[in-house]
Parts: sequence; C-alpha cells; structure tokens
Amino acid sequence: MQLKPDTEAALNDWLGTSTWDSKHRLDMERFYKFVDQYRRDHGFGIDEQDLRDRIKAAVKAKGHRVGRQQEDMIQDLVSLAYRILAFLKATGR
Repeated sequence: MQLKPDTEAALNDWLGTSTWDSKHRLDMERFYKFVDQYRRDHGFGIDEQDLRDRIKAAVKAKGHRVGRQQEDMIQDLVSLAYRILAFLKATGR
C-alpha cells in the first residue's frame, strides 16, 4: 500500500509512541487523525488487508512488538477505520 505523504505522516504520528496500542485517549485521537487524513488523501475506499499489513510493517519498523494482542488491535482498528469511512461517505462528510 502506497500512502500519500500526509497520510504517511499521520500514520507515523499515531504509531510513533510505544503506547499506540493502548487505546489511551491520546492514542485514539492520533488514530482518528490518521483516518481523517486517509479520507482526505485516499477517499472512502480501503483495502483492509493492505492497511493491516502496512500498519504491522510500520510498527515493526519503529521497533515496537507485534504479538497476538497487537495483531488483534490492528484488526479491530482497521475495521473501525472502515466503519468510520463508511459512515462519513453515507453522511456526505
């Protein structure tokens, strides 16, 4: 998956902290900003498997652990991103 520079920056901001997978309020805000930037740069379509793979690669590149808990978190958050994009498309936002 090739992300545009602003989307890549938002992804790196979200995954840049060791707490990216904690669901802490600040981490979730960074995730939502990533989804918003993704929408602005890439529209409403999303290839969930590609995005999961891209997130895993980015997490590993940052030296963070990717165990079962992180894989489950990635699965959940990519599904959430898909639903957010579907909502935004359906409501014309």
